[in-house]
Amino acid sequence: MTENTENTLTAYLGSEFQQRLIWQLLVEPEFAEKIISDLAIEYFDDPNLKRLFIIMLEYYKEFDKVPNLQNQSVHQAINKYKTPNNTIEEESLFAVIKRVELWNERIINKQMLYDGDVVQKSTSAFIKQQEYRKLAESIMNKVKNGEIKNKHNIAAIEDKFQKISHIGEEDDDSESVTEGIGKALRKEFRETIPTGIGAIDSLTGNGLGKGEIGVILTPSGVGKTTALTIIANTAFELEQNVAQIIFEDTKDQIKRKHFTIWAESALSRLNEDEENERVFNIADAKAREMEGKGRLIIKRFSQEDTTMKDVRNWMLGYQKKWGFKFDILVLDYLDCLESHKKQDRTESELTIIKGFEALSSDFDIPAWTAIQSNRSGFGSEFVEAHQTGGSIKRVQKAHFFMSVAKTPAQQEANFANIRIIKARFAKDGQTFEDCVFNNDTMKIDIDDPRYVYTKTYKNLKHYDEADIDKLEKKANTINEIHVAISQHDEGALIEKINTEDVNSLLRSNAVPEDNIDNINISTERTDLSPKDIKIANEVVDEGATEGAIEGATEGASNAGLLELDENADIETLDDGVSDGVSDVVKDDLMDFSGDITTKLPVITIPEVKLVPTEEVQPQSKQEFVPSAGNDVRKLEEKDIDEVMKQIQATDPDAPQGDHKSINDMLVKKRDYQHVVQKE
Repeated sequence: MTENTENTLTAYLGSEFQQRLIWQLLVEPEFAEKIISDLAIEYFDDPNLKRLFIIMLEYYKEFDKVPNLQNQSVHQAINKYKTPNNTIEEESLFAVIKRVELWNERIINKQMLYDGDVVQKSTSAFIKQQEYRKLAESIMNKVKNGEIKNKHNIAAIEDKFQKISHIGEEDDDSESVTEGIGKALRKEFRETIPTGIGAIDSLTGNGLGKGEIGVILTPSGVGKTTALTIIANTAFELEQNVAQIIFEDTKDQIKRKHFTIWAESALSRLNEDEENERVFNIADAKAREMEGKGRLIIKRFSQEDTTMKDVRNWMLGYQKKWGFKFDILVLDYLDCLESHKKQDRTESELTIIKGFEALSSDFDIPAWTAIQSNRSGFGSEFVEAHQTGGSIKRVQKAHFFMSVAKTPAQQEANFANIRIIKARFAKDGQTFEDCVFNNDTMKIDIDDPRYVYTKTYKNLKHYDEADIDKLEKKANTINEIHVAISQHDEGALIEKINTEDVNSLLRSNAVPEDNIDNINISTERTDLSPKDIKIANEVVDEGATEGAIEGATEGASNAGLLELDENADIETLDDGVSDGVSDVVKDDLMDFSGDITTKLPVITIPEVKLVPTEEVQPQSKQEFVPSAGNDVRKLEEKDIDEVMKQIQATDPDAPQGDHKSINDMLVKKRDYQHVVQKE
C-alpha cells in the first residue's frame, strides 16, 4: 500500500520546497522556534529530510532550541540522535546538511536571490490549511457521533479556531503591570555604553542601552564617520567588544582616526615625521594596554548588494570563530546597505532599518548608525526630521535620533549645530549651537551648562536658589542707589551708601573680604591702593587747578576722604585738602611697595555729616503774549533772540542753581566708589 502524499509539502508546494524549508529552519532561528511545534512529521515525504526533521524535533524537545548551521549545533544533533551503527543514514543526513550549506553560500554570495521570506509565509499558510482541514474532519466526526451538542466540545472547537488563526504570528509578549516589579525597577534597567560626547551622554543617561538604536542625521561631508568613530573608540576604551562596520573608508583610514583620538593629534599632521613617530608610540602603547581587555573589530563591506543579513551572518560567524560576544555595533552608515527583498526605495529603506533594529534586539546590544539628509540639508543652520533622505519612517524606528548641521562659515571654523530630534528615554527638542566639531582632530565638544557632563563646564559652580537670592538682593541694592541719585535725595543716598549691603557688594566685586574694611564716606580711609590714590590725586588736582573752591571740595569728596556740610569753612578745608593730598602724593606714594594693602596716613580734618539741602523751588516761567497780526512777524524778523530769552525752557526734574554742584558731586562719588579694586 503506497503512502498517502496528498497532504504533504510536495503535493501543495512542489518537490524542492521541503529542502528550502529545512534551509530556513537551519539559518533562521527565530522562524524555526516559532513554527517547529506546528510542523507535523507527515508533511515531509522525502525520507532523508523527514529523518533530519525528526532529529531536529527531538533536539528541540530536549534543549528548547532548534539546531542551526551558524553554531554547528545541527551536527551535534545528528551525532546524538542518529540510528546507532547505521553508516548509510549518517552519510545521507550529512549529505543533506552539505546541500543546505551550499545553498546558503550561493544566497550569501548573491548567486541566488534570497526568498526566505516567501518560504516562511508559504509554510505558515500551508500549516493553517492543514490544521483547518484536520479540524473540519474532527467536527464532521463529532456531528456524526452526536457529540456536537456537548457545550464543552463546542468550546474546544472555538479555541482551536483561535489557535489556528494565530499560527505564524509573533508571540503575544504581554504582561501584567503587577508582574516583575523588581525587575522593572532594578538600577541596571538600562545597561548603557557612553558615547564620549559629554552632553549627549548626560542627556541619554550615559548612552544607549541594550537593544536600543541611535541614528545620526547629517548632510554629506559634515562628520558622520567622525561621530561614529568617537562612539566606537569610547566603547573600546571602556573594554567593550566593538564591531565597527564601514563601507566608504578603508580600514587603515579608520585606524588613523582612532590613533588621532588617542594621541590628541590631527589627521593632517600624521605625515609629519616627528608627529608620526609620537602617534605611533602612543598607539602601540595603547595596543599593549588593551590586550585581552576589549576588541575593536573593523569590518569593511562592499557598497554593492550588501544586506543587513550579510552583516548579521558576519557577526555570528566572527563571534563563533573567536569565541566572544560583541557588546556594541557601530555601522557607518545605513544608506550603504541594500534590502534583501525586491522592493521600491521607500519600502527597502524601511526594511533595512527594521533589520537594523532586529539585529540590535537579537544580539541584545546598543547599535549606532547614520543616514544622510536630502539636498536641502547642505549648508543649513539646522537639519530637521523632514530633511531625512528617503523614508521618514526611519525616524520612527530609532530610539535616539539627532542631527548635525554646518553652515559654510561653521564648516570652515570647525563648528556645528546639533539638534536632538527624538529620544524615547529622555527629553528631546534640545538645540546646541556652535559646538566644536573638528573632523581633523576628531573632537566633538558640546558646551552647555545645562548638562554637568559637559567637559568645559563640569568643574564650574552650578547656582542654587540661595545663590540666586543673593544676586537678586544685590540687584535691588544697586537699584535703590540709582533711585536715590535720580531723585536727588542726598540723605537717602548717604544712608544707603553707608549700609552693610553696599559694603558687602563692593567687597564681593572687588578684592577678598580679608583685605579691606567697610567702605564708608569718611575721613579715615586706610584701604586705598596706589591706583586709588592716583585717582584721588587727579580729581583733587583738577579742582585745585581750576582755582574753584567748589571744585576742590568735590574732588576731595569724590576721593572719599572727607564729609562736608554746608556750614564748613570752605577756604580752610580747601587749603587743608590740597596740602594733605599733595603731601600724600609727593611723599608717601614714592615709597609704595606694590602691596595692595598699603595704608595711607589719616588726614586730620573735622568730620561732619552731609545734610539734605533745602528743597529746590521751581522757577516761574515768563509767559509770552504775542501781539496781533503783523507785529508778531516783525518781532520774529527783527529780534528773535530777544523773544527766545523770554521763554525759559527748564527741566523740572533737573537740579537747579547751587545744588547742581552737589548732584555732580554725588555722581562722581558713585563713579569713584570703585576705588578699591584688585590690582
